[in-house]
Amino acid sequence: MILNKHIPSNRAAGFTLIELIVVIILLSILSISVFSRFSGTSGYAEYTYQARLVSALRNMQTRAMYDNRGGYCFKINFDSSTAAFGPPTLDYTSGSSSSISATCSSNIDFNNPDYLATTSTEMASEGVGLTTTPSFNSIDFDDLGRPQLESGNCSATCKITMTGESAVSVCIESQGYIHACE
Repeated sequence: MILNKHIPSNRAAGFTLIELIVVIILLSILSISVFSRFSGTSGYAEYTYQARLVSALRNMQTRAMYDNRGGYCFKINFDSSTAAFGPPTLDYTSGSSSSISATCSSNIDFNNPDYLATTSTEMASEGVGLTTTPSFNSIDFDDLGRPQLESGNCSATCKITMTGESAVSVCIESQGYIHACE
């Protein structure tokens, strides 16, 4: 025998007006607070360049430690006027005196891959400036991965600061440890 049970309900299915108003208010508060996070770059460009610079410096440092041929330079050049960084060249294969001297040039080869260099106007177009402490235009690495400046070495911490909407830095310790710092 099948019983047709019907359970009477005093409440109709759906939301009350009060519940709908509360949900709308909560969504509007949430959307206002989230909008400010997505409305602009608000300093994210500086952190991107910081990560790229750490990558470029560590790449050159590793190249210097693996390649013990004399005469070659494993360096990253900095141009504070255009806020750019990068190596002079990546041609370490020919062995000619011109290619060896090209690795020690003070110019930046802007044809290098993005993980090693910025373009000539990339950082400046985003309003990001570049400064070094102590003041230097390039940093070279010896065969032990220690940083060398044109005026000596990093006896204390060498620091590269990128400033835009916020300021971030990359530090290179005297024994070669490269890291993001404040």
